[in-house]
Amino acid sequence: MNRLSLIIKQKIISIVFIIVAIIGGVMIYFYISNLKSGSADEPGLKEVLISKEEICKGSVIKSEMMERQKISKNIFGSKFISDENEILGMKVKDNICKGEIISKDKIIGINNLPDKNLKFSAYIPLSENAVTIPVTYWGDTSLVNIGDKVDLISTYYEKENGILKSEIVLSEKEIMVISGLEDLDVKNRIKDSGLSILNSDNNAIETGSRIIYFTFYLNKEETVQIFSALEKGNLNIAICSSKIF
Repeated sequence: MNRLSLIIKQKIISIVFIIVAIIGGVMIYFYISNLKSGSADEPGLKEVLISKEEICKGSVIKSEMMERQKISKNIFGSKFISDENEILGMKVKDNICKGEIISKDKIIGINNLPDKNLKFSAYIPLSENAVTIPVTYWGDTSLVNIGDKVDLISTYYEKENGILKSEIVLSEKEIMVISGLEDLDVKNRIKDSGLSILNSDNNAIETGSRIIYFTFYLNKEETVQIFSALEKGNLNIAICSSKIF
C-alpha cells in the first residue's frame, strides 16, 4: 500500500512538473515573440516609400515602382509618403531618381485629396484664421513656395486724384497653402487686374501676370485689413528675406 502511494505521488509530481514546464515554455515563447515584434517596430524609425527605379515626369504611379525603407523619425517630413494607396494611379510632376524618397511635391493632385481623419482647422493657431486671398503674381511661379514670408501690397487707383497708389498692408506673413498653380497658362491669365486698372475701357494688358490663391494665418484685425484692401484694388506680394543678420 505504501509502495502504491509512493508511485502515485511520483506520477503526480511528474505530471505537475510537465504541466509547469509546458506553461513555462508557452510564457517564454510569447515573451520572445513580443521582443521580436518590438524590435521589428523599431520605435525610432518610420517607414517611407522610395522609388525602385527612375520614374519619369508624367508617369502614372504603380505599386511595382516603389518599395519601403525605414528612416529616423527625426528626419521624417510631413511631405514624405508612407501609404502607397495615397498615390497609386496618380501622375508624377517631376522626375524621381532611383532610391529617392517619394515626396508629395513630386505628385500631381495629392495635396487636393480630402483627409478623412485630420481637418485643416485643427492646425490653425488659436486666435487666428486661415484666410485665402487672390494675389496678382508677376514672374516665375517656381520662385514662391509654401513657407516663404511675403509682404502683401495693395495697389489701387484713386479716381479723385487720378493716381495709382501702392501700400504695404501686411508684412512678413508666412504662406501656408498655395492654390491655383495648375492651368495657370490657360485659366488664370489676368484680364482685369494689375496695371489694367488704369485703363478706362478695362481692357487687359499683356503683361504675363497671373492670379494665385495664397492662404495665410491672420488675426481678425489683419483679416479685415486684407479684405478691405481687396475691395479697393489688387493685392501683390513681395518675397521677404529669411536670413537673420
